[in-house]
Amino acid sequence: DVIEVGEFSLDKSTNCGDVIEVGDGTEYIVQKARCQYKYAGGKRFVMTRKIIEVKELKRVLVEQEVEQLFENDGNIDDQLKLE
Repeated sequence: DVIEVGEFSLDKSTNCGDVIEVGDGTEYIVQKARCQYKYAGGKRFVMTRKIIEVKELKRVLVEQEVEQLFENDGNIDDQLKLE
């Protein structure tokens, strides 16, 4: 599900992995970034827009913890089979 958060003026170098903070203090991590260009003549293109897909930082941390739990659970099962 994609939810449009809004339109913000960000640094043009904002890219995947960057953490950004919006007005209410919520932090997001950039998951995907893509640019739109227009032809400006003379074999030149100018970036007109940058679209980023983000995920709330808290959610990313929770997902990482859950992944670690599943990884650790799998290791315990493997150890029990060896014994």
